[in-house]
Amino acid sequence: MVSPLYRLNLSHATRSCVAKKKKSLKKNGQEFQPKYQFWAEQDFWADPQVRSGMSRKQRHFYRALLQSAFYCATRPNLPFSDSELWKLADAENESDWSECSKEIMVKFESGEMKINGQLVQVWKHKRLTRDWIKLLENSMRQSERRKGKKKADNEPIDSLEAPDNNEDDGFEGDADELLS
Repeated sequence: MVSPLYRLNLSHATRSCVAKKKKSLKKNGQEFQPKYQFWAEQDFWADPQVRSGMSRKQRHFYRALLQSAFYCATRPNLPFSDSELWKLADAENESDWSECSKEIMVKFESGEMKINGQLVQVWKHKRLTRDWIKLLENSMRQSERRKGKKKADNEPIDSLEAPDNNEDDGFEGDADELLS
């Protein structure tokens, strides 16, 4: 069964993570840039096409593309242009990339995404999308956790006493009534 978290609309997840930040044109409205990337080496090698269907050079290019997708302008997707892909793939030159690109790009599917209000053609990858959503969720959890640790302006910093819990004052009722 697929978790509902993986069914999130990626653009919605990206938007909700950065909703309070100002949009930056320099980063195409994608302010979130991860400090690290999920990488499951077993997932990479579990693919039979990677294990036995690609040469070393093709595997290197494929791995480089997967890793650079989190830091390029179209993150978590890849740009559609071969003139950009060969650089992201860490190829020596564009002709080196052209020799290997056919076998590598079968692992991606063509798609579109909005950047600064314009629809841009990109290469998508299911695992990259899944990992991007995990990163966004983790970032949002960390942000909420940090917000919870902030002290109130009027609370002394050295205070180790728990605040008074007056929420239940004045409540009259029977425990049996509540449990039934």
